[in-house]
Amino acid sequence: MNKYHFDYSPRTKPFAHQVEAINFMVNKDIVPLFDEQGLGKSKIVIDALCEDMKSKKIEGALIICKKHLITMWEDEIRTHSHLKYIILRGTKKEKGSKFMVFANFYIINYELVIQEIERLKMFLKIKKMAMVLDESHRIKNPYTESAKRIFELAPFSVKRVIITGTPIADRPEDIWAQFYFLDQGRLFGNNYDEFKKRYGIDFRGKQPLSERIEKHNELKNIINDVSLRRLKSQVLELPEKRYEDVWVEIGGRQKEIYEKLKNELIIEIKNMDGQQVIDESSNILKKLLRLTQIASNPNLIDKNYKEDPAKFKKLDEIVQGIIYKNEKVIIWTSFVENIRKLRRRYSKYGALMLFGELPIEQRKTIVEKFKNDDDLKVLIANPSVAKEGLTLTSANNAVYLDRNFILADYLQSQDRIHRITQNRPCNIIKILAKDTIDEYIDEILYKKHIIAQFIQGDISIIKDEKEYLDREDLLRIMG
Repeated sequence: MNKYHFDYSPRTKPFAHQVEAINFMVNKDIVPLFDEQGLGKSKIVIDALCEDMKSKKIEGALIICKKHLITMWEDEIRTHSHLKYIILRGTKKEKGSKFMVFANFYIINYELVIQEIERLKMFLKIKKMAMVLDESHRIKNPYTESAKRIFELAPFSVKRVIITGTPIADRPEDIWAQFYFLDQGRLFGNNYDEFKKRYGIDFRGKQPLSERIEKHNELKNIINDVSLRRLKSQVLELPEKRYEDVWVEIGGRQKEIYEKLKNELIIEIKNMDGQQVIDESSNILKKLLRLTQIASNPNLIDKNYKEDPAKFKKLDEIVQGIIYKNEKVIIWTSFVENIRKLRRRYSKYGALMLFGELPIEQRKTIVEKFKNDDDLKVLIANPSVAKEGLTLTSANNAVYLDRNFILADYLQSQDRIHRITQNRPCNIIKILAKDTIDEYIDEILYKKHIIAQFIQGDISIIKDEKEYLDREDLLRIMG
């Protein structure tokens, strides 16, 4: 290492809140950084790791991220530091040669860790390296192959960092695997199932609310003692975020299709007891997803459906109003067929689309076009792919045509437009179909968000923790 002479100074000046976080990270062996989306966590991590390299605490860093975020890390390292990076990808031979080349930052995606586990172990054995898990909630399920291999690697690193704006991505138990990577069970123990039993949601509703809140308050205090989390409202003067619910009524053939499937599901649920609902929750969820598709666009499941869905008509009005103000809009939908249809529908506004099947380089080009071309006013995207790592502040409007039950998809996607460099108020608009599954999804996401905010320390009080699917709730929302 002595033969290399590097400039470890930051290429860009950090904001005051980033300086605080950099100081929090430097020289620590384990770091949970849970700042809200939009505060520049990648810049914080890069600057802090540069300081650790300068002091010889580490020789470099292995950054593990989702595949579509590799180019983001590439851009961020190039923008904020003077140091060298290598992306570990290519053929087996090409990857092998890259392990032999010196760099300060090595970037690899989660899936490749499984394939390269033995080489990564050897690599970490011979170099004093930090390991960084970007969007660390990616390993929230400790039983996945990816999580298991990352647990294997952890002891070979001298510093471990997890970063995510949604550490409680869906439920309280999401946090266990992330901390297990950091400390191999010192904080929360070695048994995920025991942790889940203590802090997870009480599906059977047997625990009193006060008892559940007490346990989640305990979890909150433990996490807050060792992690750093700030909200944008606490450290930045960003424009306000405005929320609007726009309601539509489905009718005609769309309502007929919806009612038919709904009634079939009602009969099925009525013939179950409470335990069966829990046991069959996966199958029920799939059928609820079909109701979500029908409420959004029946053509997703019935190719004979030729009418304009109610939400599409309302979306036309919203998009026209935004274009009239000479602003840009991101339309979020979970269904790729919707993305394709809406791109054609709004082609006159220079519509672009972004979803998982597109190659990563093409996605990057699309994002750059949307950011820089004033004639391209509409981006239709899938939140499961585009919710992380993107700065899309050229738009100040986000419209949700439909949503799934995953809290992180909703929270992170809306903050693509509400982050550093945004200078206009941001409008978050949900299109909801009356008397449909939309109402239930809205309720579930709200309750999940309240629980996550409480455990993360964002709010100090919680009134209701019930966020599970029980028989009575399902029948109520079915009407």
